[in-house]
Amino acid sequence: MKWLLLFFSTFLFCLAQAGNTEVEVSQRCQAPMPTEPGIFSSEFQRYFSFAEMMSKFTQIYKSPQRLPQRAYWDAKTKTLKLPFDKELGGDVKIQNSFIQTIVRHIEKAFELSYVDAVFFPDMGHSHLLVPEAIMNNYYETYPTEKMSSMYEALFSNTEVQILYHTAEKMRMLDASNTALLPDEHIRWRHRTRNIVGQNSPQSHLEVLTDSSTTANVVSERKGFSWWGGGFNISANQNGCFEYKNRGKKYFFDLSLYDLVPESDENVIDQ
Repeated sequence: MKWLLLFFSTFLFCLAQAGNTEVEVSQRCQAPMPTEPGIFSSEFQRYFSFAEMMSKFTQIYKSPQRLPQRAYWDAKTKTLKLPFDKELGGDVKIQNSFIQTIVRHIEKAFELSYVDAVFFPDMGHSHLLVPEAIMNNYYETYPTEKMSSMYEALFSNTEVQILYHTAEKMRMLDASNTALLPDEHIRWRHRTRNIVGQNSPQSHLEVLTDSSTTANVVSERKGFSWWGGGFNISANQNGCFEYKNRGKKYFFDLSLYDLVPESDENVIDQ
């Protein structure tokens, strides 16, 4: 009976993840074309009301603009890769389980009403929380020229946690920047803007808070080392990976590079 239950639960899990099979990902995840328009931070220089933010999301989602230097399928090696500096070890190989983890986080965040959109003004960037013992005894030994190998190890480690700062460009405070707006949805989003999930496709989400800051931005967790250079995600109708929200399919891209002004080169924020 136990093996039957295990088989059934595994079957259901695989069925739920069917939207990002190797075949589908290999077809969708093409490297950017040189003439392709990217998404830049200059798109989001101001704070948006909720209605403005959702309008902007629709615009970005339907536009040809996508994350520069995003994840792509390497047909020669049959692996997913994240572009990365050659002097730091070159492109980072990522496993399908890591993609399923991100999908899980996105879908649970929508299910719990923690987010409203997958792009920079809302759920668009992340940070990594690494258990201190593991960081001190293992990851700190990586030389700079092998930083890509460190990312590969981090993205494969189920003890690592991923923290998303949401509502990044949503207007939540009044003109004085001292009091929350009276809208209940805005207040809820303010309370839940630090969401954390384990690096696992079966992960649940929890909410952290920091009442010492007006913006409620958490930047540390006891027992964990803070790794600021996480990853960025942004939804687009032509995106690489599939997620679902209220039964509807959406797609998103993934990158190690933070958004920068259009005139600048992309850099990783550590």
